[in-house]
Amino acid sequence: PYYGLNLKSLAGYKKEVTTQNFESHYKPDDSPYRSSWWFRKEFKLDNSIDINNKQFWLLFKGINYSANIWLNGQRFAGTDYVIGAYRQYDFNITHLIKQESTNVLALEIFSPNPDDLNISFVDWCPLPPDDDMGIWQPVTLYSTESVAMKYPFVRSKLNVETLAEAELIISIKLQNNQKEEIKAILEGKVEEINFKKEIILKPNEMRKVEFPYIRINNPRVWWPYQLGLSELYKLDLQVKVNDVVSDSTEIIFGIRDIKSTINEHGSRIFTINGHDILIYGAAWTPDMMLRQSKEKDAIDVAFVKNLNLNSIRIEGKFATDHFWNLCDKEGILVLAGWCCCSFWEKWKYWKKGDIRIAEESLRSQILRLRNHPSFIAWFYGSDFPPPGSVEKIYLKVLEETYIDLPTISNASSRPSDLMGETGVKMTGPYTYVPPIYWYLQERVGAANGFNTETGPDVCIPPFESLQLMLPEGYKHVGSDVWNYHTGLGAFNNTKIIEEAIEKRYGKPKDLEDFANTAQVLAYECWRAMYEAHARNFPEATGVIGWMLCSPWPSLIWQLYDYYLNPNGAFFGSKKACEPLHIQYSYDDASIILINKTLQKKQNLTATFKILNMDLKERFFQSRNNIMIDKYSKKEFFPIPKINGLSKVYFLILTLEEESTIISRNFYWLPQNNDVFKEKDKWFYTPLKEHADMSALRNLPKAEIKKLININENKNRYEISIDLENVSDGIAFFIRIFLIGEKTEKLITPVYLNDNCISLLPSERRKINGFIPKKSVTENVLVKVQGWNC
Repeated sequence: PYYGLNLKSLAGYKKEVTTQNFESHYKPDDSPYRSSWWFRKEFKLDNSIDINNKQFWLLFKGINYSANIWLNGQRFAGTDYVIGAYRQYDFNITHLIKQESTNVLALEIFSPNPDDLNISFVDWCPLPPDDDMGIWQPVTLYSTESVAMKYPFVRSKLNVETLAEAELIISIKLQNNQKEEIKAILEGKVEEINFKKEIILKPNEMRKVEFPYIRINNPRVWWPYQLGLSELYKLDLQVKVNDVVSDSTEIIFGIRDIKSTINEHGSRIFTINGHDILIYGAAWTPDMMLRQSKEKDAIDVAFVKNLNLNSIRIEGKFATDHFWNLCDKEGILVLAGWCCCSFWEKWKYWKKGDIRIAEESLRSQILRLRNHPSFIAWFYGSDFPPPGSVEKIYLKVLEETYIDLPTISNASSRPSDLMGETGVKMTGPYTYVPPIYWYLQERVGAANGFNTETGPDVCIPPFESLQLMLPEGYKHVGSDVWNYHTGLGAFNNTKIIEEAIEKRYGKPKDLEDFANTAQVLAYECWRAMYEAHARNFPEATGVIGWMLCSPWPSLIWQLYDYYLNPNGAFFGSKKACEPLHIQYSYDDASIILINKTLQKKQNLTATFKILNMDLKERFFQSRNNIMIDKYSKKEFFPIPKINGLSKVYFLILTLEEESTIISRNFYWLPQNNDVFKEKDKWFYTPLKEHADMSALRNLPKAEIKKLININENKNRYEISIDLENVSDGIAFFIRIFLIGEKTEKLITPVYLNDNCISLLPSERRKINGFIPKKSVTENVLVKVQGWNC
């Protein structure tokens, strides 16, 4: 269903829908998903288990959308209770389970309708005909003795002045499953610290128990990626009855302090362990059919780190527990919340019972996610704040479940009835704008505030990926298949991008040329977006690129495509988000040094060089003994107006530490800038005049010499690529990708420390990276292709 137009051939496809089946629509009369579907599982208990002393539980972490549930022929839950894609259900099934014979679990599941609080991909990709009905998160059978432990939670209070001490507040609910009073002993351990408490539980009572002040001296603090180590602790808990363990669990947690306020610029700022930080991330999405794999989870998180990003935003569809564990381990910050543009935001049409579904969905997700140190914020609205009556219920749940969690009424600048201003904005743009856009404060999406979703798009996959997604006969821009794999409404074609490519770089001669040019355009546009926000911090406090990845083969909104192939936007973003980075400002030609680490840097050397297209030097300066404080910026001079520049010229910035280049930034710049029309559209700002860099098409051919080394190292192959420009002219925008030597099939994922580079004559560069061993089934061929080589 992911290839070509195949989705249209599936049973139940909504042929009459004019919006290409985006969002949720009523199913046609002949859809097989108008009726319920059955899911059945047989299982046996170990004969050695004494079930007379056990309590058995079934935990469902995600059913889309409603269900009747049977065990051994007896229905124990119905659609009046089991309803809502984001709810979790924990059933005591002790009275139904069998030991001597096979147990049969059966679920009759009903798919969601458009007027349900459903799962939606909005305008990112179509929904499959079944609207993703089914069991979409794990089902777990587990057992306890008479007293069970529920909802363990570890909060930490860190001394942010010294980081030398912390207090843990540990809470859990104990459930007595007997008809008589029980004396229980709750015991806990965090490394060498032990604690316990005696509790008398009334018959069938569930009670919250708390250990309020457990002191940790010299804690190993959890830091986000690039700011320090993401240290984790383990809490062991057990409850005993009559000196026998009745239930036990372990919780992995981090000690960190997270706060969010609105600063003097009116921008929402996040403070981690006492330090104000810039949020620079991208929006994550799962697979179109919600298929899950630990391998894909690991790839997504690894790509976030490879991009030098520190965060992701999740809008509904809240990933797997494994994904969240990886974010904890790798220090990736996660901002999560409800999805926009669906029934979740059509409050005035909510049916009787929908408010309870929304309330319990929120409770389920916060209880599930609250122990993750990576979880730093919750949006309880997306494009709009909920009305006060709904907001009041949401805030009550949040207060009951995670009072310390930064919560925001919605991801736009619209104030809410109860919480007021958000300190964030959702102004776009969502399609092409040139690099200078982000620096112009009169533009609504300029680099200020906290932009929760934005980006210049131009996320066309590289040519080798287009070959995989477009069938023969459709391998051209604007074909039926091409447009089917775009978006909804204003985004259902790539005409704005096509115009930008043609007017900025000249008309491509074929599909491959179009794809290659798109990578060049994407690189400069995405780099500028992240660089502008870094320069303008703390007036600009956050930017979430739209988007990180795609739920199916797509032509829009992705830094790496469905085939796990990074595009030009990926490497432009990666360059911009270097922890120690030298950059150019498109508005005033200033050079800025950005330090996004918590270490002061000294004795740095910076060089600034401008070359015409014929490589004649038009400007050069260097600065020595540069010092920059931790998490700060340093502005150098604006580059002066220079006479005699070619129509397109090159700016090369380098930053050295102990004679080693630690940041290199290569710009190609037009003599004349873009000119915008006066009015912004809701999703971008049209141009009156495009900057012209078509002269790049006249660059002479260049030749690249390459030396490849691939070495096996445990579970991966490490790759080293030495490149040298052996020609007299520049080798512009060299891109590296890997294929199989025999099959010529694309090999992904590949993690490189740089790509899409340009080399001056005689210049050499070494690119390092690795390939997971699982990705390699034959000899590897390294492809090196450039704009003019």
